[in-house]
Amino acid sequence: MAPNSLDRCRLALLFAILMDMAGVVSLLVGIFAELQLNGQDFGDLLIYTGAILVFLSLIGWIFWYTGNIEISLEDLQQDYTIKDGTLARLARKISRHISHREGSKRWKNEERRRTNNPDTLQLSRTKVHKEELLTGVPES
Repeated sequence: MAPNSLDRCRLALLFAILMDMAGVVSLLVGIFAELQLNGQDFGDLLIYTGAILVFLSLIGWIFWYTGNIEISLEDLQQDYTIKDGTLARLARKISRHISHREGSKRWKNEERRRTNNPDTLQLSRTKVHKEELLTGVPES
């Protein structure tokens, strides 16, 4: 029996369909119904809510679609084999060099921070009397 595309990622599909249905219903009710409570119209609230629900349904559709992509085993093995071309070796060499250099800089910066900064921080501030704050005139 051939696998059905609806068999996989059912939860994402169900989420997407429910969000679409709720969003469209909310949009249509907000547009066409006269919803007023205590003299205030709630149509705009439903329109915005419906638009947000339809937007959120895109998450479900993306998960469902990506979950149903089929890749043959040959294609998968071909993509993940180690390629020993000249360009691949050069890229690995540059990557290792950059990683090593960045790592050594990081360790040096941490050592420098540890030695330069004291463990305690002391704040100093000149003492101002209340009268000076209120009048703006320093005491003599």
